Amino acid sequence: MKEKKILFVKPPDRFLQDEFVFQQLGPHYLQSFLQQYDIKSDLLILHEPKDIRLDRESGKIKELTLDQLNMLFIDSNESKMDIPFNKAIFADYDIVAFSVMSPQAPDSYMISKLINFNYPNITTVIGGSHARYYKSSVETLPHDIAFDFVVPQDGWQPMLKLARNEIRKNGKSVVLTDVLNSLKDLPAPSRPLPLMEKYNFELAGSQAFHTITALGCPFTCYFCESGTESVRKFSDEMIANDLEVMAKAHKNLGHDVYGVMFFDDVGLMTPKQVKNLAHLVSNFGYKTWRAFTHAYLVVKYGNDLLSSFVETGGRRIGMGLETGSQKSLDLINKRNGKRQLVEEHYEAVRISNNLGVAVDGFTMIYPWEDENDLKATTNLVEFIAKNPVNGIDEKGRPLRNSVDSTIMTPYQGTKFNELILLGEMPGVKMKDNIDPGLLFYKGNKGGSGWPYDKTILTRERYEEEQAYRNSLRPNYK
Repeated sequence: MKEKKILFVKPPDRFLQDEFVFQQLGPHYLQSFLQQYDIKSDLLILHEPKDIRLDRESGKIKELTLDQLNMLFIDSNESKMDIPFNKAIFADYDIVAFSVMSPQAPDSYMISKLINFNYPNITTVIGGSHARYYKSSVETLPHDIAFDFVVPQDGWQPMLKLARNEIRKNGKSVVLTDVLNSLKDLPAPSRPLPLMEKYNFELAGSQAFHTITALGCPFTCYFCESGTESVRKFSDEMIANDLEVMAKAHKNLGHDVYGVMFFDDVGLMTPKQVKNLAHLVSNFGYKTWRAFTHAYLVVKYGNDLLSSFVETGGRRIGMGLETGSQKSLDLINKRNGKRQLVEEHYEAVRISNNLGVAVDGFTMIYPWEDENDLKATTNLVEFIAKNPVNGIDEKGRPLRNSVDSTIMTPYQGTKFNELILLGEMPGVKMKDNIDPGLLFYKGNKGGSGWPYDKTILTRERYEEEQAYRNSLRPNYK
């Protein structure tokens, strides 16, 4: 049987301030998984050139088109080309599979329409968080845009079956749902060097790549889609293999000092778990690393949680502090029904900073908030920005805390989406048929999407406060 030619597509991230900070790992997990079965695949990373982005953000460009994009193509042998968008790239493929977050949906839909019209024999597949949380919308797309297969959960087995021709398209959008009970036997994601060299993320003075240790989250925050998903961990062997491959990539790219960031919700949870992760990191020469934790865990465990992190070069932690308003914090359900106190946010920052760890905090503006709520969170952000950190980075600079401020987007699949649609959040109403291009937390010049018809304060007032908070961020992290 003729081998299927497969292309994994990462759509552009027009909503992000920088498209080459972190890999979108979904296609890379699938690529390495198929490679186990001697099934090759290629990668297409679409991105917006800087001049186009500036014209779009200034208002000169009113309508998005595919011709505005560049495409970084990397084949299975790691040969690459980075050229203006050309639809002919799709012509030789049997399967084109997209990994899509909701803000990437407009471009993904345009590409699907292009393929359907010009190359109707190609099988198209959409996965990622958009296919999961907006499944009903994706299933019912117009025929000229529709994808042949919608994969709302795990893509490993569906892609294997499609590659082996065990499933064939039938002219309708077919949903392929598969959830693996365990992720322990999966290989690490692919890390092609021509792609890794495009990414530029500095962590405490070191160049860094990122990875994850698990899918899902143990917490049920009402603003987050992952709040409904149980945690499934990758094996220590897979994490170690990924760390080793990334370390080699760093060295091949001439990074004498390098770091890693764990971009998941179970990074620093218990002293035992942190010690195990620290051991893995230290085995491969990483000078520094970063992971995420929760304020109440830092308050609960203190030095017991962070000691092995600090001893192995941990200098920054991500922390979802969400808000300085106790009213908003009570609504969020940050701790699965247990009350979280704003004072714990302040205390967690103090503890971390005293131990030599800088905090990268994340806060949101919520559509029910009044001036008192805004002031309470701004006070928290100002405290974090000014609080001294007892440490320096790899360049000898004082470590400094940083806080991002966004405006909440109530994605489908979140409790807040449900509550707002039910009218249980007085004074808040969402737009009907929201353009998925508005569904982003932080993007154009640090701004956020606006999916609301009605909020307690005006959009301009919220955005004014967001801009002020983001102006307090340091110029290095």
